[in-house]
Amino acid sequence: MSPTKTSSTYVFHLLPNAHLDPVWLWDWREGLNEGLKTCETVLNLMDEFPQLTFIRGESAIYQHIEKTAPALFRRIEHMIQAGRWDVVGGTVIQPDSNLASTETLCRQFEVGLAYFESRFGLRPTISWQADSFGHTPGWPNILAAFGMEGFAFTRPPEKEFHLTSPLFWWEGDHQNRLMCYRQYWEAYCSERDNLTKKLDATLAGAKANSYRHVGVFMGLGDHGGGPSRRHILDAEKWGKQHPEVEIRFSTMHGFFGELKKEAAHAIGEVPVIRGDLGYSLRGCYASVQKFKSLYRKAEAILTDAEATHALLDSQDKPAVAPLQEAWDSVLFNAFHDILPGSSIERAFEEQIAWTGLAIHRARDIRFAAMNTLASQVDTSVPPARKSDAPTDVPVLVWNVNPHPFKGLVELEAALDYRPLWQYQHRVDEVPVVVFDHQGKPLPFQEIATEHTAMSDLPWRKRVLVPLEIPACGWTIVRMGFRDKFAKKTTGSCLAQTKKNPSITNGEWKVEVKNGDIKILHHNQNFFSGKNSLELQVVEDPWGSWGGMDADEKISSSLKNLRETWKLTRHAILESGPFRAKLWTRWQGKNSWIDLTFSTSHNDPRLKVEGRLLWNDRSARLKLVLPSQGAVEFDVPGGQTYRDADGTLPMGRWVRRTQGNKTLGFASDVLGCVDFSPQALCITLARASRYANSSKTDPTEKMWLPAVDCGELKFQFCLFGNDISPDCVVENLLTPPNVLLPSSHPGTLPTKGSVGLALPATVRLLALRKLPNGKTSIRVQNRDSKSTRVTVSFKKKKHDLGKLGPQQIGTFILPG
Repeated sequence: MSPTKTSSTYVFHLLPNAHLDPVWLWDWREGLNEGLKTCETVLNLMDEFPQLTFIRGESAIYQHIEKTAPALFRRIEHMIQAGRWDVVGGTVIQPDSNLASTETLCRQFEVGLAYFESRFGLRPTISWQADSFGHTPGWPNILAAFGMEGFAFTRPPEKEFHLTSPLFWWEGDHQNRLMCYRQYWEAYCSERDNLTKKLDATLAGAKANSYRHVGVFMGLGDHGGGPSRRHILDAEKWGKQHPEVEIRFSTMHGFFGELKKEAAHAIGEVPVIRGDLGYSLRGCYASVQKFKSLYRKAEAILTDAEATHALLDSQDKPAVAPLQEAWDSVLFNAFHDILPGSSIERAFEEQIAWTGLAIHRARDIRFAAMNTLASQVDTSVPPARKSDAPTDVPVLVWNVNPHPFKGLVELEAALDYRPLWQYQHRVDEVPVVVFDHQGKPLPFQEIATEHTAMSDLPWRKRVLVPLEIPACGWTIVRMGFRDKFAKKTTGSCLAQTKKNPSITNGEWKVEVKNGDIKILHHNQNFFSGKNSLELQVVEDPWGSWGGMDADEKISSSLKNLRETWKLTRHAILESGPFRAKLWTRWQGKNSWIDLTFSTSHNDPRLKVEGRLLWNDRSARLKLVLPSQGAVEFDVPGGQTYRDADGTLPMGRWVRRTQGNKTLGFASDVLGCVDFSPQALCITLARASRYANSSKTDPTEKMWLPAVDCGELKFQFCLFGNDISPDCVVENLLTPPNVLLPSSHPGTLPTKGSVGLALPATVRLLALRKLPNGKTSIRVQNRDSKSTRVTVSFKKKKHDLGKLGPQQIGTFILPG
């Protein structure tokens, strides 16, 4: 396609903007107020220069202005109505799109778009990510679900991700295509004096392509600022010197409108891209693990609590405010300099506190909803066996997931209001009994209580019981003790403590042998060859973002080994018959880690609990899992195969397959992976400095704190090809919840369901009660082909229609 021959060969759409980090080298108070000041400055310039336009996204900035400066907000409204101020993006903030969950990114658009529609009567259709560190292949799936028709971005730049054309189509998983644009100049912002240089470079790039309409982002950035008077004058002066170029102050929606027209006449010439839209500043995928850990916990418990509330709370006016307050925290903290770990220490202290509030709000809502259920369920227990004796303790166990649960649940209760003095020094002889919802004895395994106080005097008991719980359902269990010693559950021992201590469940076997750990899956080494897992510390002198510019590739392929940790201690903690646990300690020069392996009856997963005491600097700790074959990643909005290319972001799971052998890894915290032809490596911790962009030796500036120094906790599961990765994660992130209610009759049975169920290949992203009494449900088809989605809810079936592969759908169900 040749450029259209008119009075000007090219139209340069100047897109004045002010990328603003609400948290980075400053705290959220300074960031939000800078948003206010920047908008005021831009509005004053717009009064002075009637040709000036401006693009502004992020509803959090607008909301702050609306609350703090109503008159300024009205000026913005006036410019929007005049067509000069373009609301773009549609999100609450500009989030990281690699590390947040699918639902968090969906909620960014849902909340942001709802705000813009309620305040301005419009819904942006062009997404805008100025500075996020690469974009997941599932991003088109998410954007398509919220009506986005275009996507503009500037990172990763050309030196990190080559494009043959600034305009291209980005294909998603279900035949959806997203029009994308990345300008010729590498940065979204302009320095005060380089706009003419930027325009020169843009003209050179435009001549190498065939598109008449060309985008140019201009304006100061990072700490706000926006377009300056000099920018405006320099642009107009440059335009007069280049009659072949029309300089047009434009809007993002106007610019994409012109691009669509051009693309319609260039069928087959606009490139098509699938997969990742590059990686950028990869050190962020593992920086500040302590915040990432807390954030992922907040995401999981909030979606759990929200669904529990929707399913169980029968109030006509649900308590939406606490849930929204929690979501406000999760959405704001998804920002691309908070969640990736590139802000100052003081800012992280405040964001950690805010995230903790979200977790508490979610737990409080879930507690209230489960008590609502408990008040209706028959939780009655038999009367006391004799005068002044305790009754059994009722326990309500709730499964929030839309798929039935079958597995082990831990229960702990006080068997009396005072210690059982008659069993002092005979703790193991307490005659504990457990009954199911029908009053029939349940087999169980007694395990250690959470406390070690008064170890010779029993009072509370903790047991492990096998339960089956319906989808979005509950069951009642009773715990108590009897006058005579109860016969303990018998069965095959799952652990042996002889020469080579080991645990097994028939499917998995974990053994300490010759000072190393050996893991067997179906009687074969789980890892490739005769290898086993290793814990390696590698040199990582790079800052929060890893290496920058020329050092990017070096810093994402860390190969300088500092040390390999040794297995120094081990112990069998549990020996079955339902679960066995093997504790191991691995020691380094300055740090150590405890890995506790669990094998459970009829469980295709090997669960591992990690507790790391990290005291290294300018280094990262890797869990090395020997493996071979193609590597598939869960990512926000989808899943994808990737080639080995340095450190990569992981969603909830990753798996590697060669032939019929699969090595799967899923975690509640960890999200940074790299791999070679011989091994898959998971970063457990990274010791950089806060908001640091320079290469720093471990002995340099010792007064600067190393990020994540201290204790870090996480869980992960290893799995093969006999279980769905999503199923592994579902049980890891949202296990059954336990409540100890009072004893009373009820109108609901001792086991039941509120009636929500989904097909096995459909993932529930969110379920919540709306203020109008109806219920919103968001689901994603995880199958590789189109699937018809039917949902059972409150004894009624709803046909939600077909969803394509990885397609996301949001539906409203009757109240």
